[in-house]
Amino acid sequence: MTDANSTVTTSPTDQKSQAVVDKIPEGAEKDAWLLLKAAHDARQVMPVDFNGFDADLIFTEDDTKYSGKVTYRKNTGTKIEITHLKGEPLDWLQDKLASFIGHRRGDNFSDGDGKNPITFGADDKSPYGRLVELHDRLNSRYRIKDNKVREVTRTTPESTFTISVMETMEADPGKYLSKHFIVSYRNLIDKSLEQVDGFRDGYDKVDGVWLPQKRIVLTVTKDQESPRTRIIELTDIKVVKE
Repeated sequence: MTDANSTVTTSPTDQKSQAVVDKIPEGAEKDAWLLLKAAHDARQVMPVDFNGFDADLIFTEDDTKYSGKVTYRKNTGTKIEITHLKGEPLDWLQDKLASFIGHRRGDNFSDGDGKNPITFGADDKSPYGRLVELHDRLNSRYRIKDNKVREVTRTTPESTFTISVMETMEADPGKYLSKHFIVSYRNLIDKSLEQVDGFRDGYDKVDGVWLPQKRIVLTVTKDQESPRTRIIELTDIKVVKE
């Protein structure tokens, strides 16, 4: 028997499909918590026993191409080797590639967002879906529609940013991947728009695992006359078997 603030789920990482109990935090609204959990669990992620992969890397910044290698390991994360690239472009590439791969890692909802006292926000009938609020340190707010996260808003000491998912793709049965999304950054003081990043992502299914393959990022800032385009491509992806 479980209490009113517990829910029984089946862990996707348990080969024996043993039921586990997820504890809903005190102060959370059960329906809001379960709504976000369902959307979280519908994401296509790498299996927990997935060790990693190696790939060739091509990075295009405007009209200039750079070649290198990328290595991802479950225990050590993402590492890149690339020639003739340094400074801000290298920092940007490392950040975006680590994020692209890192968001494909699976996790237990109760150990992450599910630790927070999640509640419903105002029912404003937004086309992006029902609003749920995490009440965490970043004032995170999600919108859920059709069992998918369609929008995320967070506030950092520097700015407020909103991720708006424009397009998703079906992956394995009952799972989805975000394919096209926009990130908008606003000034904390007057809420003015300072930067917009447009992302278009592509994936390959390699040895039964959906892996990042291509990311196109178009950036516009308030001080730029023309957008900046950068492309990350992974080729010859080889899954690590050990």
